[in-house]
Amino acid sequence: MLLLNDMRAILFLLLLFFSLGASGQEIRMRSVTKVRPEDNGTYILAGTVPGSRFLLVTAEGYKGLSILDTRRGKILKISSDAGAGYEPAITEDGQSVIYRSDVFAEQKKYTSLYKYDLVTGKTATLLDKERGVMPAAVSGNRILVKSENKSRIESSGSELLKGAGDDIFVVIEDLVPVIYAGGERRPLRPSGEGYYIWVSLSPDRSKIVYSFQGRNTFICNTEGRILYDAGRINAPKWLNDNIIIGMDDKDDGHRVVSSEIVYYSLPAEKRSYLTHTGNRTEMYPFPFSDGKKLAFCTDEGEIFIMKIRVR
Repeated sequence: MLLLNDMRAILFLLLLFFSLGASGQEIRMRSVTKVRPEDNGTYILAGTVPGSRFLLVTAEGYKGLSILDTRRGKILKISSDAGAGYEPAITEDGQSVIYRSDVFAEQKKYTSLYKYDLVTGKTATLLDKERGVMPAAVSGNRILVKSENKSRIESSGSELLKGAGDDIFVVIEDLVPVIYAGGERRPLRPSGEGYYIWVSLSPDRSKIVYSFQGRNTFICNTEGRILYDAGRINAPKWLNDNIIIGMDDKDDGHRVVSSEIVYYSLPAEKRSYLTHTGNRTEMYPFPFSDGKKLAFCTDEGEIFIMKIRVR
């Protein structure tokens, strides 16, 4: 009898261990709701505003940048400039949006960077008509701005959520991931020579996700050692430290013919589909900061909110 009880206790502990170890490995979709902008316009999703229900949206060709209220459909236009919707950045406190404006003169492109304060509605110029301007990178409430001739770190208007000494920025330069940390610049080539896109740092700043050569998406540590091969996940974003989300899109050489939202669980080392819809092309998912919702758009310019459960 004692042996049987011991075996039962061991079995219970094993079940408890595996149930705890499996936490955070799977996503379940709860509901999908269409957002209806007040102007009935079509938009491309460009980001979410941390700690809020607001989205960053842009138009075809990344022209202009606006804030969309997902509940009321209200639109707040930040900029009408060309390029403003290309990889805008937003600080962790949800207060500062950094966007670009592109102009052409004498067959050359010049880019300005601006910081829009969502609290005051004021806009500040960070770079004015510079060459070789990369999209702004954000670490907490700190902002790295860089052009061919200038490089500096700005701060959001609110108190820093993370100390300046913890700043780690990951950017793409000449199609190669580059880490800026502690005043040093360190290029990474975890998959060897080739071109890298869609690079970002995990919330805990210990891992980097990137896509390589238009093929698979990988996750490496900050030293460049590959930890996971996530398979085909385009436009990956971190949902949390253990899950990335993205899309599996297919085209015919001219247009997207299908796209589903997919995710990769690091603990489970498994890629899974979150959607299976033949009548809708779900693209460019962005997580909300609460980890309970995703936003995505379609090739027809529609915006949707998906409520999820992570377990």
